[in-house]
Amino acid sequence: MKVTALVPVYNEENTVESVLNTLDGSELISEIIVIDDASLDKSLEIICRVKEKSKKIKVVKLDKNVGKGQAIIEGLKYVKTEIVFFCDADLRYFIRDHIKLILEPFKHKKNIQSIGLRDYGFLINFLSLYLFPLISGERALPLSLLKIATKNPLFKNNSLEVVINEYCIRKGIPIEKRIIPGLTQTPKYVKWKRGFYLLFKQSIEIALTIIFLKLQRLKIVVKKALQY
Repeated sequence: MKVTALVPVYNEENTVESVLNTLDGSELISEIIVIDDASLDKSLEIICRVKEKSKKIKVVKLDKNVGKGQAIIEGLKYVKTEIVFFCDADLRYFIRDHIKLILEPFKHKKNIQSIGLRDYGFLINFLSLYLFPLISGERALPLSLLKIATKNPLFKNNSLEVVINEYCIRKGIPIEKRIIPGLTQTPKYVKWKRGFYLLFKQSIEIALTIIFLKLQRLKIVVKKALQY
């Protein structure tokens, strides 16, 4: 099983090097495609420096900031493996064993989405597993599934995870999720000056997407019911 890691990057100079080094050191990752989404800090410089020491890394540089979803779509153009591993560039305490945990389900199943949720303590972990929508976390899934999900116009914004989840639910594709011990992420309000505003904007966008997709699903159910 060959796996490509897709790493969208926007202004992640403090963490991107350690994330790439972890991916590069994993025997489970065949290739790493880093998409620099027109970063304004030293992210691209750091990425290129790490690339010089690696045979796995390919860099895709975007001329303007297009957002995470569109950046993923751009990176997908270069993926040739059957499995894609989404990896955020702002992870903290990310180690190779975390990659193994997320890819573990593919030993037994092929058509599946595997999600590794970050570790924020017992209460948040419990809510993430059983109550909160699966809108974050590192994930692995088949390339074929991902390509279909990207055709949804909503994929291009910050709601790509919601779109992928909805597609899996509709098609009966299993979603396996687990807490990844020790893995955390740098919050937006810590990374950027406008972090609170961007977090609020993203949350509203995701909430509206969830509502829209649920209404779409309900419409399909009602339509089928009326046919009988």
